[in-house]
Amino acid sequence: MKKISIFAAMAFALVACGGGSNVGDKEINKFLTDLSQAYVSDFKGPNPDDMVKIDFAVRRLAIDSPDAFTMKGKDMVIDAEKVRAMAEKYFAYPITKDTYTNEVDYEGGQYAFRKGDDQEFVFSQVDQILGTRGDTVMVNANIYSCKQGWKGDINSAPDSWKSADPGNVPQKYKSMRAVLVKKADGYRVISYTPTVN
Repeated sequence: MKKISIFAAMAFALVACGGGSNVGDKEINKFLTDLSQAYVSDFKGPNPDDMVKIDFAVRRLAIDSPDAFTMKGKDMVIDAEKVRAMAEKYFAYPITKDTYTNEVDYEGGQYAFRKGDDQEFVFSQVDQILGTRGDTVMVNANIYSCKQGWKGDINSAPDSWKSADPGNVPQKYKSMRAVLVKKADGYRVISYTPTVN
């Protein structure tokens, strides 16, 4: 309970700081796109359940490093240490216990899952920086999807997307509010709450 109260106070303080910041939106867009592409589950931070981290890390590895997996039947299998390392790139707290989830099996130091066919390209774009405090930033962002092979730029204005790729214009299907903390090697997410529009 105390952890939630501290987080709520921090979020209120961030909003009270107001908008405007010198944070680079392109870097945040890339980080939030990584989260939305691998469908991170919503959580109120700063330390989500291990299953949230595991599911996200396995999906992110399947996108970024498919060659790091081996095939066992129809399952893609990867060492748990790689999953833990991926989770630590995105979350402020490490995975505390390797375990199976609803999507991913775990046995003998390895995770296994079945990757579906990717029919769409998903990305995120900052809509508004709500406030900053020290190394922490709260943002509202939009999540867009389109068909694979989109020719546009995730950092360009939505009204330019039709001219970039007339037959494949991204559509907004969700918004999110996220709280991120800046570390020396990039951002970590400490709260992520998407909402369907």
